[in-house]
Amino acid sequence: MTVTQNLLKLLKPRSDVEVDTPRVEVDAKELRRALLEIIPECHKFHLLDVNPYGKVYKAYHRSLNRIVAVKLVRCINADGTTTATNTYTCDGRGPPKDFTILQSISHPHVLEILSVYRGGTGETTNIISEFMTGDTLLEYSQVVFRKQRAEGCRLGLAEIVGRDIMYQLCQAMAYVHRLGIVHRNLKLENIFLTGDTIPFIKVAGFGLAAHVPDGGFLTEPRGSIDYMSPEMVRESSYGYDFLADSWSVGVLLAELLLLDNAYTTRRTLPEFTLPPFRWAELRDGRISAEGIELLEMLLAPDPALRYSIAAALQHKWLMYHRPMYPNVLYP
Repeated sequence: MTVTQNLLKLLKPRSDVEVDTPRVEVDAKELRRALLEIIPECHKFHLLDVNPYGKVYKAYHRSLNRIVAVKLVRCINADGTTTATNTYTCDGRGPPKDFTILQSISHPHVLEILSVYRGGTGETTNIISEFMTGDTLLEYSQVVFRKQRAEGCRLGLAEIVGRDIMYQLCQAMAYVHRLGIVHRNLKLENIFLTGDTIPFIKVAGFGLAAHVPDGGFLTEPRGSIDYMSPEMVRESSYGYDFLADSWSVGVLLAELLLLDNAYTTRRTLPEFTLPPFRWAELRDGRISAEGIELLEMLLAPDPALRYSIAAALQHKWLMYHRPMYPNVLYP
């Protein structure tokens, strides 16, 4: 399979493990009814996306005097009622997503929920967040790939850019982990960029995030297969914790360096053997020895040997990095 074919597979949107449903269509009448549930402070709505979880609009918020993203979902309790619940599901099926986890996080590199408004009927909840003017990291990678291919260059993000993205991502996830939260769905599609020339990231996609019990583990497999850690896929008796996110960060870094799939073959479920990473290509001058060392520690199959995100920030590849946004203050 050619590099181009591999990248096209990489760029194809991945489905989360717990849901594999087709996109739903929405007609004009349904759209108008949905808009009646949006809070009065918003106007100039533009429908951005319709999916089994709900609808997403771009809108102007009068009191905030800014463009926002409005996600319209139906919050459903286990008994089928729709009052006073903070979770929503895919067409009423699958594990619930809890928007209050993201609402509890305040970090420069995490997408911010500005407010939450419940519709008059009690059946709809409008999650209002900051609107990102830039691409996702997946789309950004696609642009770089096409440019490099047109110029006949070797494919791969420059180390200095990849390291800065990793620095920002690790700052965000180290903070999230300190709050006792594991993301469980880190992937290129869930990292947004501002419209600036130099990438400034915002981590999103916290719908599958969960609180890790003190001194305990989680057991349910969640996320996208290419980014799931071995212990999560195996559903081992010990479960998994924050180190599952470390694995995802390592896969992200490998994908950015290659602008392609990080593995020699695609991962599928059920998975009996983890396919090897493309180490020969990764070690072929794409990144410094220090960067390779950190990548190997993030991608250690045994979680007992794997670096935490906090440890990654103390590694010399990131510790001595000069960030492209030096004035950002981290909590």
